[in-house]
Amino acid sequence: MIKIISNNKKNNRKLINVNLSSRLNEEDVDKIIIRGKKFINFSSNDYLGLSKNKTLIKTSRNWTEKFGTSLSSSRLISGNLDKISLIEKNLSKMTNNEQTLIVGSGYLLNSTLIPSLTENNLGSKKKFMIFTDKLNHSSLNHGCYLTRQKIFRYRHTDLNHLESVIRKACKFTPKIIISETLFSMDGDKVDVSGLRFLAKRYHAILYLDEAHAAGVYGKQGFGLSSSGKKYEREVVVGTFGKSFGSYGAFVSSSEEISQKIINTCGGLIYSTALPPSILGSIYQAVKLMPKLDYLRKKLLKNSEYLLNELKKNSFNTGRSNSQIIPIIMRCPKKCLKLTNFLRKSGFFTKLIKPPTVPVGSERIRLSLTATMDREIIKKFVSLISSVNLHEI
Repeated sequence: MIKIISNNKKNNRKLINVNLSSRLNEEDVDKIIIRGKKFINFSSNDYLGLSKNKTLIKTSRNWTEKFGTSLSSSRLISGNLDKISLIEKNLSKMTNNEQTLIVGSGYLLNSTLIPSLTENNLGSKKKFMIFTDKLNHSSLNHGCYLTRQKIFRYRHTDLNHLESVIRKACKFTPKIIISETLFSMDGDKVDVSGLRFLAKRYHAILYLDEAHAAGVYGKQGFGLSSSGKKYEREVVVGTFGKSFGSYGAFVSSSEEISQKIINTCGGLIYSTALPPSILGSIYQAVKLMPKLDYLRKKLLKNSEYLLNELKKNSFNTGRSNSQIIPIIMRCPKKCLKLTNFLRKSGFFTKLIKPPTVPVGSERIRLSLTATMDREIIKKFVSLISSVNLHEI
């Protein structure tokens, strides 16, 4: 089996306490407080600003008052609140799939769904070939590893390499192709139609993780896979913890695959259902999403502006073409110096190191939100433009 992560260096991660109490004020929506100092947050995944949306907050409160603080059971026992099915039907309609299931979190879902789909849960084993993008998220890698099956990591978004690897594989062994649609650390997109073509040609399950694309891209904001002709063996995973401004995750697929998930996916079977407060906010976010084109347009215009300005100033932004923009510096010390420089000027950014990204691609990951004004971004550009990359 190919080793998923290779990193001999010890990490020294620390948790930083932040105060978000001020961000419900209109002038402070994109600010966080650390040790009493306010920063403009350039590290949030709240792409549309829905976590501060008054309608979501009101619905969350209403559902708590009506149903309590917890459903106190897994969905397969007594925690399957009837309102969950209503949300799932709306999601199926918007993602153009037969059935949708809501699960606790994105990491929980990916790490338990992949073993389920490949029939390699605890106590069961089936020969399967897994083809996964080399830069897929840790949760996807974790799910692959737990299958105990052969894992082929193809070059990032290189569908020619993917096909060459599949061709060499045994044609009689079941296969699954796994990819993010918008990559969380690089900000680049995959060719969904190309993946569908290859999955159909080699009769593989196609697993698409829309975590960072859902809400921002696709038909009415429901992901890059919501457009184009669906593949019958396609599985779409998304999260509510980013553009939807809440918490939790979902998987959309055919009814046949969905029934398999209900019966074999440990993350669904053995986890307590999401609390009513969370479900209320999800319900409202799904309802609002088709009406938020104006926020998506603003976010993408501002992202394009920042990306172009960084390139003008010779910053390496990789292949980003989205609201996620890495500043790749390849040197942790330089990244840390730039991070500290930006914080002194009131901008909160984070240094990303291995094993989250490959060794030699250390970076600062910027992520924009639709609630940011262009003037804030111009101020950031003016500040970072003054940096001498050779001296830092």
